[in-house]
Amino acid sequence: MNIIQGILSSVKPLPDSDFSDRLSYVYSTLGLIIGSAFVSGWSFVGSPIQCWFPAYYKGWWMEYALDYCYVQNTYFLPFTDIKPSNDWDFANHIVPYPKNLTDREDKQLGYYQWVPFILALQAFLFYLPILIWRTVYEGSGFKVATICQTCSIAGNMEEADRAKNMRIISGFLVYEHSVSNAIGGRVRRATSGSYIVGTYIITKVLFFCNALLQFVLLKGFLGVDSFLWGWQVFTDLLGGIEWPESGNFPRVTFCDFEVRVLGNLHRHSVQCVLMINMFNEKIFVFLWFWVFVVLAFSFYSMIFWLATGFSTNVGKNAVKKYIQKIDPSVKENTYKKSLLQSFVVEKLRADGVFLIRLISSNSGEMVTYSLLKTLWEEYVKEKGAQPPPYSKPLLLAKKDVEESDF
Repeated sequence: MNIIQGILSSVKPLPDSDFSDRLSYVYSTLGLIIGSAFVSGWSFVGSPIQCWFPAYYKGWWMEYALDYCYVQNTYFLPFTDIKPSNDWDFANHIVPYPKNLTDREDKQLGYYQWVPFILALQAFLFYLPILIWRTVYEGSGFKVATICQTCSIAGNMEEADRAKNMRIISGFLVYEHSVSNAIGGRVRRATSGSYIVGTYIITKVLFFCNALLQFVLLKGFLGVDSFLWGWQVFTDLLGGIEWPESGNFPRVTFCDFEVRVLGNLHRHSVQCVLMINMFNEKIFVFLWFWVFVVLAFSFYSMIFWLATGFSTNVGKNAVKKYIQKIDPSVKENTYKKSLLQSFVVEKLRADGVFLIRLISSNSGEMVTYSLLKTLWEEYVKEKGAQPPPYSKPLLLAKKDVEESDF
């Protein structure tokens, strides 16, 4: 139990990602860990299977047979080929017991013993993309989590604390910029300030691929024929078609085992109640719908960041919205417009704009406004509020000037 509590405490949301990511690495991971722990407890402490044995089975024979039937695969055989309309019609539709052993093996259920392990594996796969994302940006020296956590709304309610934190983050971003220029390494120099946003987009692709992999994993694990099996099981339940007819997560199965008595090999077949499948049905049907929702959010988020992550216009507009509130003269002053353009392109660059957008989505408008205000005022102070005498301001495209862009 302490191990489970330790794992649950380590899987917590951080402001270095968006809602789509947290849907995968927090909520999906936690749900699967809890499901795995529940099924494990029921399997190894409770009674996941009960079998109907002949009267001469006593004591340890029954224990041995129960353990064997749970460890080995049981098989499902429907009682009737269709649902009888009345008791008189029941005998006409009884499915005969297969005499051929191969026919029985083809109907085996081989998943219920492995449910806790497969749920744990799925939990790890949901958590893996965020683990890669954090490992990469920590290894690069870009403390995304530290920046975003310092900007978290919880620590910035008071104006004085918020101003202090913004100065810290502003200094940290400047330091990162200088380190990148000096000793940032070949990769960060080659990406020209877009290393972090590029890594995040790759992480988005990993989240989407993981959601697709979950469908493939479930299909192969349960041995179903279609990727839409979750919807089919759900519609069967709504239509009153339950496991005796559909064979979906059957509760009553059969088990064959062999016993040696005085050198002779005796084969026994018993009927068992697979109670664990009552929970497996609910868990996996819910999981199918949950993975579908995660897939939809992951796909939308991936497309959104692929379309806007490296977009210059999107970055400019995201920052421009705040800077024009901070310094209204930017709208009319040509020099300020050029200064704003160099602020985005040279000061923030793609990684800085990405962090601004991430902070805005996690910490809100007020914190983002305060951070950009600090950064902008320091940049204007560094470059000068007015252009140098007898010098021309930075050249702007005619279209930008006309549209009051940068």
